[in-house]
Order: sequence, then C-alpha cells, then structure tokens
Amino acid sequence: MDHILKSIAFADQIHGVTLKKFFLITFLLFASTYAQEITFSGEAKPAGIIIAQGENIISAMLNKRKLLVDKDGTFVFGFDRDAKGKFILRVKQKNQKEKIFTYILEQREYEKQSLSLPSKFVTPPKRFLKQIKNETAKMKNARAKMEGVKTAYFNEGFALPIDSVRITAQFGGQRILNGKKRKEHNGIDFGGKEGDSVYAITDGIVRLAGEKFYYNGNFVLLDHGQGLSSVYLHLSKLHVKNNQVVKKGELIGEVGATGRSTGPHLHLGIQWYKKRIDPANILNLNLEQFTD
Repeated sequence: MDHILKSIAFADQIHGVTLKKFFLITFLLFASTYAQEITFSGEAKPAGIIIAQGENIISAMLNKRKLLVDKDGTFVFGFDRDAKGKFILRVKQKNQKEKIFTYILEQREYEKQSLSLPSKFVTPPKRFLKQIKNETAKMKNARAKMEGVKTAYFNEGFALPIDSVRITAQFGGQRILNGKKRKEHNGIDFGGKEGDSVYAITDGIVRLAGEKFYYNGNFVLLDHGQGLSSVYLHLSKLHVKNNQVVKKGELIGEVGATGRSTGPHLHLGIQWYKKRIDPANILNLNLEQFTD
C-alpha cells in the first residue's frame, strides 16, 4: 500500500513539473507574440525620411495616408521640405493594441541662392513649350506606375551615386535667377567630369530612361517601392532601359551637362510620392565635408 501511495505521489510530482513547463512555454510564446517591437531608422524633420520594420504588421497610417507595408514588415514614410506641425503614425499589429507615434516638426529654413544666367536657362523659348508639356506628361505617367508597389526594394540599403563626392549645390535653396524667384532646388548637385560613372543609390526599377528632355536632359527615374524614388539628371550617356531592374551600386549612366545645365554635374533628386526629400538625409552625407 505504501508502495502504491509513493507511486501516486511521484506521478503527481512529475505531473506538476510538466504543468509548470507547459505554463512556462505558453507564457514565453504569449510574451513573444505580444512583445513585437518596431524599429525606426532616420529622422522626423522637414525633407527627412524614416524606414520602419516590425513583425505581424496589419496596417500603418501617417495622418490620413495609408502606408504600404512589405511582407517582411518594412515600410517607409517621409516629410516634405516645407513640412511643419503634427504628424501621427498609427501602426496595427496582430494581437496588439494600436501603436501611436507623434512627431512635431518645426519649419526648416533654407538658404537663398542668387544666380545670373543667360535668359535661355531662366525662361524657355516659346518653341520649346509644347515639348516641355509632353515631357511633363511622360514624367507624370512614369510616376503613376509607382503607385501600389508594396515591395521595399530599398531594403538593401543606400550607396553614393558617384565615386568622387563634391557637392556644388545643396538641397532646398530658394533660387533667385537674374533677380527673380524661381523653384526651389529639390535635390543635390554633385560636381563631376563628363563621363564619370553614375550609380543607383539602391535597388529599383527603371520607370523612365529619358533622352534629350528640355530641363532634365538625359536622365534615369528609379522606383524603389512604396512611393520612394530617385532621379539622376543631365547625364551624357544612359546605361539602362525602361522597366529594367537594377541593383544598388549598379552603373546606370555617366555624368554630363545635358538639358538645362551650365556644366557637367549630377543632379540627384529623391521623393516619397510628391514629398521632396533631402538626399543628404537618406545617404547620411556630411555636407560641410563635401561642399565647395
């Protein structure tokens, strides 16, 4: 009888240990399910961009804009050069309460850049107006192809578009041409020699390899997914074609002075949808180190 009671007591002890292990494993699984952190890289500021990544993301919204989310939980959002005020990011994840992040942006000040140029570089002759209108439509159609692309091609990270980095014009400056205010400079100009190699800053799809555009000259427009794009202007030669898939650091063209350009250089522009992004923010450039 004592032998039977000891056996029952031993069985209860084993059963208790098993239950403890069961509850411990269940708790760890429960904790791993609910402790789903979201990581951010970048800075919330005018002309800035942020790349986020998290597990089991159902949806993400910045104010009223629904953000595209890759299958691995990556998404991107940015702020225009003139952005200011409150921006609210809402992220929903499976089995979690909605996460809310608030960003307060102060208006950014930009330098004014006064230039004296021949009139052809300021006001296009009337004979080119039809050409410019057609080229504007082509750019609009090319950018329309980017809508709805969930894949985050930019996941491979970013690289400089040129070997020798010498910045001749920074992003955002108000241009005053021959005494009259013109459009802001929505990119960075890299000084270079005719024929210098130009590379894709990250993976993407060629949405438009344009030739002999009035303003852009020869250029490449790359789609990096989720509304992020880059454009490379004034090229002397193109090394890619429309719809071609390119990799980070791949040769896409050569520095030139085509289009409305006073000399050989590369103009790099970056946008998130229609938001104008400072390339220095995404490429982590030290402007003081590389500016003339």
